[in-house]
Amino acid sequence: MPDLSPLDVLGASFGSRLRGYDPREVHEFLTHVAASMESVSKERGELRQQIHRVERELASFRERERALHEALVAAQRTAETTVETARHDADRILAEARSDAERLMEEGQNLADRLVEEAHLRAQNIDSVISQLRTRRRELRAELMRLAEMLQGVIRDDQEQERREPPTPQLAVLNRHRARAAKGPA
Repeated sequence: MPDLSPLDVLGASFGSRLRGYDPREVHEFLTHVAASMESVSKERGELRQQIHRVERELASFRERERALHEALVAAQRTAETTVETARHDADRILAEARSDAERLMEEGQNLADRLVEEAHLRAQNIDSVISQLRTRRRELRAELMRLAEMLQGVIRDDQEQERREPPTPQLAVLNRHRARAAKGPA
């Protein structure tokens, strides 16, 4: 049997018999059933819309979360790679400086001391770069956390706005029919 609409219920007519039901009571009952069906149908439609909207929002937030996670992972990898490269460079520079210093020991102690000092300054510069990179990584992490908090605030604001939205009006046709039914049979 196909689904009935509230209008189908309201428009239903029945044959009469000698000892049948009171037509006014049947009509009132059908009006009540139609109103209940309309309310359920309306609520069902609204819930479907809400579910669809929430699913879209959830997908959007999951995509944002994934992008934030990827950005954080990429920033961390970059920082780790830079730190590792800086360490290798520092080791290489120190090794070169020591090698140069040993070779130049024969030419004079002052020259060797100067080269070691230069290597030490380079190592300090590299340590400074590493420190700056670590600071930048912390800043990026804090920025990502602020962005995540902002997105959570947007979600809370949207939920609050949804709670304040007025309900959808009922069908005008059913309202007119109810008004006529309340006046009684014509």
